[in-house]
Amino acid sequence: MKSPKWRYVLALLLIFLSPSLVCAEKRYISDTLIVSLRDTPSLRGNIISYLRSGDSFKIIEEKEDGFILVQTPKGDKGWIQKKYTIEEKPKDLIIADLKGKVQTLKKRLDSAASSTGTFKNSAKDLQGQLKDKAREIGQLEKQITGLEQSVKNAESKYEDLKEKAQGVEEIFGERDSLKAQVQDLDQEVEMLKVENTELLQTDRILWFLAGFGVFLVGWIMGKLSRKSRRSGLSL
Repeated sequence: MKSPKWRYVLALLLIFLSPSLVCAEKRYISDTLIVSLRDTPSLRGNIISYLRSGDSFKIIEEKEDGFILVQTPKGDKGWIQKKYTIEEKPKDLIIADLKGKVQTLKKRLDSAASSTGTFKNSAKDLQGQLKDKAREIGQLEKQITGLEQSVKNAESKYEDLKEKAQGVEEIFGERDSLKAQVQDLDQEVEMLKVENTELLQTDRILWFLAGFGVFLVGWIMGKLSRKSRRSGLSL
């Protein structure tokens, strides 16, 4: 009575543990090989295509005789011998992927460095312009001070002449002319002050961008260095 029960249990275990139930497992062709993909699980089967070292595929079914049914990324299905496959990705492919990532990071690093240099040059140009504007403002302020003094002198003369009642019209004209010049210069100074404020704001923005560029370059270099160390450890 016990024997049939054990047979049923063993049969169920064999069904659940059968290699034919393995699916969607990803593997690679090992070493430097060219493996034939055949239409049947036999060395006599017709060749569908060839798989080379590093090619990946998915396992659909596995036989006890060492053959596995696979599907390539191109959609080809066929049988190959499992002994020529490995589960881990070949180191050559890992190295190639890492090299590609390193090249991409280097390009980004070069681009960031170039942008940082451009921002620095623009910031230096703006600093030169700010210095020129500051000199112009200083000169105009001196002129205004001189004209204000001239106005005071003219007003003093006007008061003197008014008391003497001589040359009144001439003093009026000189005073009005000087006042008009002062107003014109005041307007010019205000405009220069506005331009100076805008240049200062632009200079701060450019220096901020330059600092951000330097930070970005450092961050990319740090990331590149960590990835390089990880790739060295993985190899």
